[in-house]
Amino acid sequence: MMNLNLRRRSRSAFRRAQHDGFTLLEVMISITILLLVFATAIPLFRTQVQAMGSTAGRSDAQQNVRFATSTIERQLRVAGAGVADQQPLLIQADPYAVTFDADYAARDTAAEGGAFGAVYYDPDLPIGSTMSMTPSQQVTLPLSTRIWPTVSYYRGGGPPSDAETISFWVAADNSPGSNGRYALFRRVNAMPIDTLARGLILDPLTPPFTYQILSALNLPTDVPTTSLPAFHVAVHGAPDDTASSALTDQIRFVKIHLKGSFIERNGSTTVQVADASVRLLNAGLLNLATCGEAPVFAQSVSAAVAPGKVVLTWNPASDETGGEKDVEKYVIYRRTAAGAFADPLAAIPAGLPSYSFTDTQVLSGEQWIYGVAAEDCGGQFSTVSQSSQVTVP
Repeated sequence: MMNLNLRRRSRSAFRRAQHDGFTLLEVMISITILLLVFATAIPLFRTQVQAMGSTAGRSDAQQNVRFATSTIERQLRVAGAGVADQQPLLIQADPYAVTFDADYAARDTAAEGGAFGAVYYDPDLPIGSTMSMTPSQQVTLPLSTRIWPTVSYYRGGGPPSDAETISFWVAADNSPGSNGRYALFRRVNAMPIDTLARGLILDPLTPPFTYQILSALNLPTDVPTTSLPAFHVAVHGAPDDTASSALTDQIRFVKIHLKGSFIERNGSTTVQVADASVRLLNAGLLNLATCGEAPVFAQSVSAAVAPGKVVLTWNPASDETGGEKDVEKYVIYRRTAAGAFADPLAAIPAGLPSYSFTDTQVLSGEQWIYGVAAEDCGGQFSTVSQSSQVTVP
């Protein structure tokens, strides 16, 4: 009897064991479902990764040109600071290069004049980068055959000038992977060349640098491209400081236009644009009363839409024609309804009876709110005057 019970229990355990685990059909169904999940998830994941890469690339391109533009603007703004009487303010005005003299920085050493007359103080700058050059340290001006300098500059027959020579220029980028694009370069005196931005492309309609002088009506007027490049002679105020040389002395505004690019995975190119206008503070454009108070703007901003563009218009700030009379330029911003004004979209110089700016970096269906602020000679901003929200058709 005991043996019979053992056999029965063994057969029962065997039958249970047969039902533990999965059948072949169940395994095949599970694998099929798993493959369907992967087939759906992997393309979605790949799309998300590509979208993140494209967004990051466009952001990098925008930050690239904005950094380059702000660097040029910050240094070019003080062109002519601390120059000797015979030393030119603007040396070279080229559609693709600009060169100027300025006591921009000092190391604060006895050998280099001290930091008190310089715009900035940096003890880590290399020796030779914070004093005016001499003929023994000549360089060829960018994109030209002009040698600079051919004379030494002294302050009233005394110590050498502290104003160094600074150049910015856009030229072909010969680094690997540039894909025929361009780069922004910078050089101080005869120091090694710095590369400030890569991935630039040229605009067939607007070069990186354009220039403005004052008309007979005291209004900014574009310098014709046929008059460029313009070079200053060695000695400011010399008998031969005429024609092209005199033109460099008349330039009051330098307009910057840079286009950064990002190559997408599919080979298409995304372009980001940065614009700025720099008034040469030491070129005698205005007899400024003061830069002590932030400018008063208090003007309405109108926004008109058309396919592919938004046109902004506004009137001069109160402090441009009255008050302190120290408005230098107008800075344009834009934001979404739920966003906030961040980096400037563009800037245009003051000095006009009325103002207009056309934003072409828009797409159909986008909704934007624009803002305009006045900036004075001390870099102070007015409150931002906002437009109503517009929808691009």
